Amino acid sequence: MARRAGSTFGRLLLNWGVLFAVVATLLLARQHANAVNQAPLAAPQARLTTAATQEWAHFPSYNGSVPVLVYHGINDSGKNYAVTPQLFAAQMLALKTAGFHAITLAQYAAWVHGDRSGMPPKPILLTFDDGRRDAYRAANDLLAKYGFHATMFTFAAWPKTNPGFSLTWNELQRMQRSSIWSVQEHGGRGHEYVPINAAGEKGGDYADLRYVQKPAGGRMETFAEFQKRFTTDVIWGMNQFSEHVPGYQPIAFAVPYGDYGQMHTNDPQIAGYTLPWLDSHFSVVFGGDYLNKVPGQRAEIPGRFSPKFSYRMTMREAMTLPALYCRLRDWVTNAPIYREYQCMHLGAAAYGPVMSQGRGQYIWHPPETKPPKGPKGHGYAAPPTAT
Repeated sequence: MARRAGSTFGRLLLNWGVLFAVVATLLLARQHANAVNQAPLAAPQARLTTAATQEWAHFPSYNGSVPVLVYHGINDSGKNYAVTPQLFAAQMLALKTAGFHAITLAQYAAWVHGDRSGMPPKPILLTFDDGRRDAYRAANDLLAKYGFHATMFTFAAWPKTNPGFSLTWNELQRMQRSSIWSVQEHGGRGHEYVPINAAGEKGGDYADLRYVQKPAGGRMETFAEFQKRFTTDVIWGMNQFSEHVPGYQPIAFAVPYGDYGQMHTNDPQIAGYTLPWLDSHFSVVFGGDYLNKVPGQRAEIPGRFSPKFSYRMTMREAMTLPALYCRLRDWVTNAPIYREYQCMHLGAAAYGPVMSQGRGQYIWHPPETKPPKGPKGHGYAAPPTAT
């Protein structure tokens, strides 16, 4: 009897041992798969034509300017805010060939506030929005290869609420510890749209008063309620970064959609409050593309750069190497901004003449025209059809 019980117990132990071994193997396989899916991708091979090499190698020297680029996705999806890994690799090679130096965020912040010491020749700032894993994986090894620095802006809620798409806190920690990346805040809870009227139309979380739904009827939030909602969200995000990313310093903030109320708002007080508040809490406040300005808005910051608000050049598939060269040249030579729309004709063949920017849209106007005066909606005059 005792012998039979011992045999049964031995079989149970063996079965449990096999079960534990299977579970451990599955867990290890899952960890390996996660590690593979999170690891940086090998940099694709990129080559410039002889003509392109010559053109970029003779990019003009400049002083008193730091162009800023902003990327979103780096993938083959063909979506509006994405570039392919092949185009990204070609762009980085072109910048290296031209002698650009991708500086750190700290260097840029010092430059914004008047400290130009130690600035390398041909400085440029590379930024990435939304904390996207595909962008990090595609960019990291190329940045390391060329000795480039970059800044990743993300939302404090997304490491937990947007798995797979967004980088995790552990990944953001590793990036911050590297010599390549600075991790900064893009907002608290994300790219939020809020209802702005009883019909349910949507507006920007940081740009509009919210319509508050009530069982007995809704109402618009007060400006004081907006102020509390806006500041609470940004400060919560700042605290989350401080808690989860050792070494984090709130140097910069990238405004979601580049809209702090100067582009679209249902209360003109908002733009006069949000930007000064952000400017008092961060050394640098970044916006979107200056080609996406809404004509006639008094709250718009003019030009390509202000110590209060740094515009960025939005990178997408239509930003072919000729278009990028043209826009960078116009930026550093301080050419009139209306001329820069002409640069995008060089990228239109890759994407088409109409380019979407956030909630607005503009169409590149013909080279011979003067600055548009602000047509209906957010569009500019379309180039004439070839005959």
